[in-house]
Amino acid sequence: MTDNMNDYNHSFWDNFYLPKDNLTDRYLKVLDLYDCKLPANFYIIDGIPETFGLPILDVKKSFVKPIKKIVSLKKLKDGDYETEKSKSDTKIVKDINFFVNNLPSFRKYKDKDNLNWIITKNRLLTVEIFEYYSKKPKTSLTTIEGRFVDLLRIFRIGFETKEYMLYQKISLIMENLRNDFKQDDFDNKLNEREEKAYVPFKVILEKQKSLEEEFNIKKTYNLNQDLLLVSLYSLIPIERDEMKELNFTTSLKTDDDYIYFNNEDEVILLLNKKKKKHGKYKLNISNESPKLAEILKESYKLYKREYVLTNYDKKNEKAKVSNLSKRLLRIFKETGKNVGTNSIRSSYVTWLNENKRLTVKEKNEVARKMRTSRKALDENYNKILPTSNEPLNLLVVQLNRYEKQLENNKQYYEKNKEKIKQRHKENYKNIDKTDQARKKILYYLNNNKEYNKKIKEQTIKKYNIQKKNDIYI
Repeated sequence: MTDNMNDYNHSFWDNFYLPKDNLTDRYLKVLDLYDCKLPANFYIIDGIPETFGLPILDVKKSFVKPIKKIVSLKKLKDGDYETEKSKSDTKIVKDINFFVNNLPSFRKYKDKDNLNWIITKNRLLTVEIFEYYSKKPKTSLTTIEGRFVDLLRIFRIGFETKEYMLYQKISLIMENLRNDFKQDDFDNKLNEREEKAYVPFKVILEKQKSLEEEFNIKKTYNLNQDLLLVSLYSLIPIERDEMKELNFTTSLKTDDDYIYFNNEDEVILLLNKKKKKHGKYKLNISNESPKLAEILKESYKLYKREYVLTNYDKKNEKAKVSNLSKRLLRIFKETGKNVGTNSIRSSYVTWLNENKRLTVKEKNEVARKMRTSRKALDENYNKILPTSNEPLNLLVVQLNRYEKQLENNKQYYEKNKEKIKQRHKENYKNIDKTDQARKKILYYLNNNKEYNKKIKEQTIKKYNIQKKNDIYI
């Protein structure tokens, strides 16, 4: 075993050394349990300088930098450290909970706000991460990589820079794990982390439907907010967290992300803030999803306001992205999954592929609307689901929840039926009867195969109904 890396001609490695301590011994023992599954430069082999034991190396004392900031768990939860380029702190908090709940040396930090132990104890943390997953042989390398994402974020906040060798070491660990995963694990199966968050897209659509029906009976602002959130992440190609920060506007603007009501009674999505390599984006929601367009119009009419998604009790205060992520978790609590933006994007792409074998042209169009690449659709989002009863069980849970809600709605109706009847009469007077008939026909076309055989072609033309991706619109 070599004591240092000075015999290797590379400036990066010259900043590190291999300590002769108990942690190195523990690391060597746990490496044997991975049976050559880990990247090559994670190993330590006598006499071979290309193998360095990267994860267990420490920075030489002459290159150590002082920590500039105490990283607070509370501030991390509240999104205080987030910027335009970094908005994942809610997920980081979940993974920190993993450390304090599962790794023996770190349980003592469970109720501590100061997170600097992640920096000062990073070698011990690394060893215990590898020890934990050595007992779970089916764990994907990308799951282990995710744990180092958490470390990297705390290092970035604590040192207020990426220009530090210790930060770059963690980044290199992630890069090696990711590259090995891409080479060996292109089977499109859910990894351990994804399994905890993934639900079939049918469950997302069922939740949207139940919220819509519930809101039609109980016109409350909180329900409308939940309906908007789920509808934005189910009725059009799924975007990232920018949908949680939308503003309403009745005039064309380019300084922020908007739901724009134009002069032609159309609802337009305008994403003007640059996200990663993706620039400005425009989607005609009225064409893409008439249902979502109507939900947005109704919400703005009933509760005129500046922001699409707000705090429940303060309609003039935009909700934080982190709080809306928690809201999604609550809405889908019955599934037992940590449902979030990324998992919904994945279930959406998987659902598209399950329902229709997409052509390259169609994939390119879906990727464009989701502001990603076709390569990412195939490699990251599309999943081959296990043949088990899990999706069925999730649907059963949703069905039970739905039936319970129907019973609650029935009881509410019995108590308030006179008021509801009067309100329905008033609403009916203002309904566009042609539009109402069109919506009814669309419902039957998309939900009843027998109806498709009976409807006349002239009726299809009369109501300007078209078929797109096997869905009538």
